[in-house]
Amino acid sequence: MAESLNAIAGEIAEAWKQELAEGWDQISSFHKSQTKKISKQAALISRMRTSGELRDDDDMFEFLMEQLEDKIRNFAIAVANLTALTLEKAWNASVGVVWGVINKLLKGAGISAVPIPKL
Repeated sequence: MAESLNAIAGEIAEAWKQELAEGWDQISSFHKSQTKKISKQAALISRMRTSGELRDDDDMFEFLMEQLEDKIRNFAIAVANLTALTLEKAWNASVGVVWGVINKLLKGAGISAVPIPKL
């Protein structure tokens, strides 16, 4: 029985590892792309403000800064959502393994399968 438990634990760990790795790849790629765009926009606004183009145009400067703030907020929300999606996929993989084992044993005993829980 201990070997079976170790095998199940190994399957769960592997499922989490795979889902977290895939999720991290997506988050990392998105992060790199967005931070590059955000930093370029920040540099552009700074140059425009210091070069004189926006030196005396406080309204436009504030407008551009608000846009940048919104962009960063939306970026953070998107990363949080991607993280939540990754964790949900890991959860689904875990319960898939555990409920799969349970349902296999139940089926072998002639008992109806139990539904896989949703997160």
